[in-house]
Parts: sequence; structure tokens; C-alpha cells
Amino acid sequence: MDRQTQRFGGLMSGVHGVDHLLKRLFPPLVPVWAAAFGFPLWKLGLLIGANSFGSAVGQAPMGVVSDRSDRRLLLSAGLALVGVSVAALGAIPLLDPAIPALTVAGSRFEGQFLLMLAVMVAAGLGSSVVHPAGYPLISANVPEGSRGVALGLWGSAAKFGDGLAPAMVGLLLVVLGWHEIVVAFGVLGVGYAVVLFVGLREFDTRPQEAPAGDCGGPEPLDRRRYLYPMLAVFAYFTVQISAANGVTVFLPQFVTSVYGYAFSILGYQLTPESTASFYYAALLLVAGGTQLITGHLVDVHDSRHVLIAYLVAGAAVLFILSAVALPPVGLFLVLAALGMTLWGLSPARDALIGDIAPAAREGRTFGYLWTGALLASSVSPAVVGYLGDVAGLQGAFAVLAGVTLLSVVPVTLLLDDRVYAPDSSTASPPSDD
Repeated sequence: MDRQTQRFGGLMSGVHGVDHLLKRLFPPLVPVWAAAFGFPLWKLGLLIGANSFGSAVGQAPMGVVSDRSDRRLLLSAGLALVGVSVAALGAIPLLDPAIPALTVAGSRFEGQFLLMLAVMVAAGLGSSVVHPAGYPLISANVPEGSRGVALGLWGSAAKFGDGLAPAMVGLLLVVLGWHEIVVAFGVLGVGYAVVLFVGLREFDTRPQEAPAGDCGGPEPLDRRRYLYPMLAVFAYFTVQISAANGVTVFLPQFVTSVYGYAFSILGYQLTPESTASFYYAALLLVAGGTQLITGHLVDVHDSRHVLIAYLVAGAAVLFILSAVALPPVGLFLVLAALGMTLWGLSPARDALIGDIAPAAREGRTFGYLWTGALLASSVSPAVVGYLGDVAGLQGAFAVLAGVTLLSVVPVTLLLDDRVYAPDSSTASPPSDD
């Protein structure tokens, strides 16, 4: 990369990292909220799933807006909304909201919980801008030969943000209350939104126009170049992200309840909740480093092959985690392997989508995919929480291992040129049936 591309890569990696830092702030707080509020696991899953739901419903419309307006303003405003919403969540315990409790199907939802739910949806709406605006910006400002590396930086920054969040929460819980931590993270998000708005001035942030077809209208989309492969990618993405989302939300609770490791360091007692946060952080930080490697791999290998290999390995590692009792070091190694596989695959996935999507439709393509996948996966935390309540989290994680393996099927279909033909003029024609 030249110097300008490096600056752009650093700036965009920062926005993805901060977005995930704020997003992954919540799972390490699940054990804390369970103790503070007495919420059952399914209700805590519903609370965090609301964040995914907000992001899901916003991605498709934001994809359309991204293909028609200046992405610099769109991306900065979205990140600022995330920061404000996160800070508001931290302030809720200081308030006494005059919101009446709501009873649905025999379950009571207190006014404070409903307010937290609304704020989580708002944070998700702000985050919904990041993917449909971020990926087209990378395509427009990074040379083709460096695109895999840029996607590796983009993806690794997200995982470093994911990993830093639980590590910082684990440390800060020793000296601060959870609400103070959340407010501080929200202020950080607003600050980086300002940095982003200023920094993107020197780059190409306006969308391309769609190429015209023979009749002057938009060029028609080839079924095997766009429609069929996108349906396959959507099926893979929905299944895989549902499994990953369930693991993400409940991994700290899994480590806390199944292992309960506690340590004393420099006179400070690390509780099982803090220890679980550090294990979780290690998984995500390893994933961040792996994505840098994955970015190089997809510049020289078929992204479909890379993706299949990661998914199969990730399912195997997740099954080991669910079925085998592990000592502290063994648990660390298995979680690191899980980070390398199940979360290290993102550059391969993103490169595949970028290869399929036309430049003028890239924003809405990522938006549609993320909307559908996140809508489906937004129910995953509540379902996994219910399974955890009924069968234990080890049983729930075994189910998620099978779900991850199932996501390999639609990616494998993309190896058939009747489903995906990068160059339709040379691919064999689809059969009549």
C-alpha cells in the first residue's frame, strides 16, 4: 500500500474497531447484569439481541442510502449515534424512568428494562451504517491487488475491538461500576465519529453511478453472476452468524458457570466474571491477528476454499469446547483456536461478496445481506439462552457446533458454476431442470 492508502486503511480500520469495541462491551456484562438485576438468561439474551435487531433493520435502507449519498457523512453520523446510545445506556441506572411495566405472555418487563431495550435498538441502528458504507469505501479507495490486505485490516480491527472490550471491562470492573464503564465507552465512540468525519475529507466518499444497459436503463444483473450466488451467500451467512452470535453473547457466561476460574494478581482478586472476560478477550484478539493472515490468503487463493476450510475447523473446535472438560491452559488454547477459525474467516467472506456485487450496488448488497442475516440471528441469543436454561450451556454450544457445520453447505454450492459463474460467458449453461 502507498502512504495515502495506508492512511485510509488506518482510518477505516479505526471506525470498524470502535464500532465493535462498543458492540462487544455488552456480553462481558451479562454475568454482572444477571447478578445486579436478577434477569434470567433468556431475558439477557433478548436485551443483547435487541442490538442485533436494530442493526438488522437498518442495514438494508442504509445500503440504499450509501449507494446514493456521501458516505463520509453517513458513516460519521452512524458512529456518533452508537456512542450517544451507549452512553445513555450507562446513565439509565441513575434514572427512575416513569415507564409502566409491560406483561407479555405471562412475562413481566420492568420500565427500566424496556428503556434499556430501546437504547440497545438505537445503538444497533447507528451501527447498521458501518458495513453498507464501509465496504464500498474500501472498494473505491484501495487498489485491487491490495484489497484482501485492506479487508484483513478492516476485519482484524473489528476483532481487536471485540477483544479489547472484554479485557478492558475485566480490568475496569475491579475499580468502577458497570454504568461508569459504559458511559466512558460511549464518549469514546462520539469522539472517533468526529475524527472520522474530518479524516475522510481527502478520500473518494461519493457513490458510483450504475452502468447503463442497451436500452439506457440500469444494466441487467446476471443470475449466475449475482442472483444465485447471493442467495447462497445469504443462506451461509444467516446460518453461520446465528451460531456465532449465540457463542459471542454467552461465552463469558459459559466460562463463568462451567469453569468459574478465579485468580489473584498483584493483590487484586480476579473474580470468575473478570477471568471469563480475559478468556473472551484472548479469543477475539487471536481472531484479529488471524484475519490479517486471512486477508493475504484471499489475495492468492480462492476465497470459497478458504471459507470452507475455516468453517469446518470452527465447527470441530466448538464441539470440543462443548464436550471436553479443559484445564485453564487447555481452555485458553481451545478458545484461541475457536477465534482463529470461527472469527478469523471474515476477510474470505467479505472478499467473496465483493467479487459478486457490482460496484454501483455494493452498498445495498452488503446492506441486504446483513439485514437478513442479523434479523435471523437477532433471535439467536434468546434461543441459546433458553437452551442454556433447559439443557445447560454446554448442550447449547454442541447444537451451535452442528449449526456452524451446516453453513458449509451453501458455500460448497458456490463451487458449482451453475450456481456461481464469475465469468458467465465461459461457464457451462445451467440445465433445463
